[in-house]
Amino acid sequence: MPPNPAFSGHGYAVGQRRRFGGDVASPAVVVGRRRRAADAIVRLLGEMTLTDGETSFSKVIVYHDETKDVPGRGFKGHVLLFVPVKIVSLRNTPLFGLEKIEYDPRQMLYEAIESVRERYRTTGKLHFSQLSGKKWKKYDNAYYEVVSLAVDALRHKGQEQFQYPLYLKVAAMFYPKGADWSIYGTHPRKELKLRHDETVLRMLLKGAAHYLYDENHRVELQALVADGESAHRHFDEERVIWRLLVEEKHGRTPLRDYVSLAPNAFIRHLPSDHNLYERGTEEYIHATMLQVTDLLLGTIMRASYVGLTRVKGVPRVNEECNKRDIVSWPVREMLEKTARGGGFKYSGHYRSFALSEVVFSSEGVHFRSLDLKDIKIQDENSTQLLFSVA
Repeated sequence: MPPNPAFSGHGYAVGQRRRFGGDVASPAVVVGRRRRAADAIVRLLGEMTLTDGETSFSKVIVYHDETKDVPGRGFKGHVLLFVPVKIVSLRNTPLFGLEKIEYDPRQMLYEAIESVRERYRTTGKLHFSQLSGKKWKKYDNAYYEVVSLAVDALRHKGQEQFQYPLYLKVAAMFYPKGADWSIYGTHPRKELKLRHDETVLRMLLKGAAHYLYDENHRVELQALVADGESAHRHFDEERVIWRLLVEEKHGRTPLRDYVSLAPNAFIRHLPSDHNLYERGTEEYIHATMLQVTDLLLGTIMRASYVGLTRVKGVPRVNEECNKRDIVSWPVREMLEKTARGGGFKYSGHYRSFALSEVVFSSEGVHFRSLDLKDIKIQDENSTQLLFSVA
């Protein structure tokens, strides 16, 4: 299908659109056609249960980043960005009845980001830590627009910059430093630290998938791509991914039926500098998505800063401002939606993000769900974090 010019080069559906049903035949014939079509799609989606409204199946690559160990930082943070590489979405439309759409959200987001890079002639990495200076520059617009694209890509409806909703999901978790590593054996300190991170990462992966998806929006995890190297060795695929399949044997709840692992699922460590790779290659796209992941972690933390300045709009070039506050504002507005209470479930961002605290106790390790008001970053450099929940 050719690109729709109304979306300013921000990507378009990859695949075919097939419409089932119609208004010409008798109602009985129409119902029969739709039922047969639905049965065929159920088989295609792996015996997926169809419900009224929208149903989807996502094959995702999960991108991981974490806070850096800077002097004085008293907490650790991890973020996972679930990016579909294929979505099969089933909708009931008033005009055409049952409609199946297949597309590649990652490719759509990548093309949109490349368009931003070209517009502002930005060639460097877009990392939150590199936002500096007191005057707004043309280059800074690229940061703001990429974050805005990511926030729009997190919608499951009501998107403004893409032809179809991209269904990205993001999960961030934080915990105080100083965890008890003795449960991981008597290995050298660097190995104990890495095994601790692997355990927390597996828990976040499982908990996020359970919360962010459901029976009507199934997910298959294809891969986990991590930013850069991890300590003295790579993450262990057995410990992070495949142990999810045997959780019951270890006294933990199993993966829910709507979460599955691809048979060839893998972990890959990759530098996030896109300039290291040929444009358009898989590595180049991975690096671009890792930069989005970094920006989301940075903006989530900045959005939680107690001294955040309320933003009224994007500054003019050379106008004095706090750049990190400006770039983080779209994320702040998204996170504030949870304050709507029961009304939040009608938002396009409902179940598109999750914030949590990891609690370590004598009874084990578990997660505590957080809202924006529960996270209090105390300083300009995001080194001190207080949780306001009991």
